[in-house]
Amino acid sequence: MTDEGNGASIVHGEALRRRAAEHRARWEAQKRADEARRSREREDEAIARALRAAREVTSAGGEASGASAPASGLSTPREEPDEDRQCRICFSGEETGRLFSPCMCRGSMGLVHVECLNHWRNMSRNPRSYYGCDQCGYQYNLERTRAAAFLERQEPATVLAVVGILLLTLATALSCRFASHGAFWTAKRVQSFLQKRGALNTRPGFRRQLAALAMESVETHRGVVLHASPLYVEVLFYGLVDWIPPWRNLRRTDTWFHNPRIVGLHEKLDLLTGGFLIVALVAFCMSMFNKYRLLGARRMAEYIGPSFAIVFFAHGSRGLRLVLFAGSLYAYARLHDRARLKCRELLMRIGQRVLEVQSNS
Repeated sequence: MTDEGNGASIVHGEALRRRAAEHRARWEAQKRADEARRSREREDEAIARALRAAREVTSAGGEASGASAPASGLSTPREEPDEDRQCRICFSGEETGRLFSPCMCRGSMGLVHVECLNHWRNMSRNPRSYYGCDQCGYQYNLERTRAAAFLERQEPATVLAVVGILLLTLATALSCRFASHGAFWTAKRVQSFLQKRGALNTRPGFRRQLAALAMESVETHRGVVLHASPLYVEVLFYGLVDWIPPWRNLRRTDTWFHNPRIVGLHEKLDLLTGGFLIVALVAFCMSMFNKYRLLGARRMAEYIGPSFAIVFFAHGSRGLRLVLFAGSLYAYARLHDRARLKCRELLMRIGQRVLEVQSNS
């Protein structure tokens, strides 16, 4: 009997522990849901404050321009706006835009500006806010156009992000090439000036360094001249990451990069590579700065510092390849987010229109 009683008590204790674990799991899940809801409410309130501030600035500018206008003759009394009719987001009346009722809310929550509602739908982190009201749960009556089916897809944002990366790379490459030409011309002038003065004869180390900076473009293949001075951005990065591009690898001339039709593009490939590396490096620095603002110096050093220390300790300067790869992904992600927001703004302007409840009831 004692053994049976001990077995029953063990089973009972295990059941109690499982029940307590289930209760704790449900409590933690509810706590996470409450925290996510409060976070969405804080963000929505921040969006509402920003919209109210923008409306106040606009209305203040309109009042100032009206007050500065000269009065001539008899002045007619200005009609006071109805204080009861105001937007539930920006708290302004019909003087800043048309008010309408998109849902079943009544009273002070029943009216909203079209621009305020669209901005709320676009910026809210709650995905249900785009299609329905957060308070009453009513699903908006949306009038769709032909452009809506195209703007709702993922392909436009992806295409815009890729085009943005290409344009940003091209603009950065041209700027870097202009700066590199200026630096190379300055190094050549300094070398010529010091040689005429004879100042390089007593400093062989400095003479070799200056000669490397002012090196002429000697790497050629089938008549194509490529830059070899480290003052050019792409050459500097090639040396830092210890990488020889296929079109610069003159030891292997049997690849398709050395095809006579492709050879003429080698200098353009160098140009675009330099611009892309600069974009990736700047994007990585921006991501690290955002991490610093979010985590702080101590937590950032604890979480990210050891990983980069191991990478650079194991691979040396080749670890910069990981940095540039991460920066390029971050740049694409940021541009993709901006393109997605722009597509949603266009969708709400020309693709969809929220209809008023009274007109469809």
